[in-house]
Amino acid sequence: MPARLKKQKKTPSKTKNDLQITIRMYRVGFGDCFLMTLPGPDHVLVDFGVHSKGNIRLNGESLIDKAFENIREVTGGKLAIVIATHAHQDHVSGFGAYAEEFSKFDIREVWLPWTEDLTNPQAQKWHQKKRALVQLLQQHFAARPDQHAQAAVENAEANPKAMSALRSGFGKAKVRYLKSGDTVDAPGGITDFSAKILGPPDDQAFLQKMNPPGSDHYLRLAQIAASGSGLHPFQRWEIKPEELPTDWPQLKPEFRDSLGKQLQFAAAAAAFSLDKVLNNTSVVALFTFRGRRLLFPGDAQYGDWISWYAKQGGTPLLSDICFYKVAHHGSWNATPKGALEQMPEGGFAAMMSTQSVPWASIPKKALADALTARTKGSTVRSDSIPVKGGKVPPGPKLEHLPEAFHTGDVNQGEYWIDYNIS
Repeated sequence: MPARLKKQKKTPSKTKNDLQITIRMYRVGFGDCFLMTLPGPDHVLVDFGVHSKGNIRLNGESLIDKAFENIREVTGGKLAIVIATHAHQDHVSGFGAYAEEFSKFDIREVWLPWTEDLTNPQAQKWHQKKRALVQLLQQHFAARPDQHAQAAVENAEANPKAMSALRSGFGKAKVRYLKSGDTVDAPGGITDFSAKILGPPDDQAFLQKMNPPGSDHYLRLAQIAASGSGLHPFQRWEIKPEELPTDWPQLKPEFRDSLGKQLQFAAAAAAFSLDKVLNNTSVVALFTFRGRRLLFPGDAQYGDWISWYAKQGGTPLLSDICFYKVAHHGSWNATPKGALEQMPEGGFAAMMSTQSVPWASIPKKALADALTARTKGSTVRSDSIPVKGGKVPPGPKLEHLPEAFHTGDVNQGEYWIDYNIS
């Protein structure tokens, strides 16, 4: 374990007063898993997932397995609220893998974005479009592989077991489908606790942006794909090679390669656009507990932020937060510069669940540096938690922790960092 790191017991520190909140960030690989513990104690689990291509395994066990073991130990199988901010694999996969175990928990409420309400006609249309585009892109990449774009599509694929378990409230919990403008008072029966929901919006302008790019064209192609004929959008004009005249002019190999690359780029752009759209369906929750305000924006990217930040004015919403869960693993198009500049300089802490695999562009160094500067050093990253053994993507080393942060003992398999708010 790195020198001078503070150790802490497996469970969050006992409250010293009636204001203390503990935020525990687990290292799960490329994914999100946060456990908020309020006096009572009452526990709120925000996301529980890892991307299959960003998973970390040690001796056959995943770090998300270790996270679940700790969550069960800390909470005693009692969760006031479970929040799945959006349906990306790296945020919900664990709910599917541990659906049976969670069904044995005492869970009071489950929160999902309104886009996951299958009784909502607009949500139904969105899911139809998403399924069509995913199917088309899967067929395209089967023919023309693109590792990073395929990872984006894989992350967008539905996780039926996880989403079914969440929508059912794990068989017992109250399910809330949330949208921008909602306010939830005393959720999960937690007194002095409330949430202002900032996203996702449900206005028509946003719904139009939610359509995958060129949706009309993609849907027509998807209908062809669904027919079982594969990627043949120009079937009417197809000519078999043996039908061509012997003197038919041929494209030079370099031209064919160029055309192939252009076709590939369009599909990759669609894959990453779909990824952004799903991120922008994130539940963005501004929690308040006895005067303390905490922002959990899921993977919200610029489209989601701007829908509330511009309309409602960032200053009154962000000027007094004491904690920020960094959006979308610290990517370049999350956490707008203007929003960060409205957060209280030196008055809040930030936690970034991140890893450079499978996307080397994440996290954005400039953003990580800006967060560190704005928080005056009170920013930590999950990939700084050391992992012994296995092929683990490196993060910046933790030589010491900022004030009020504590780590688990990695020698005991405790891969988490706590932040205590008093």
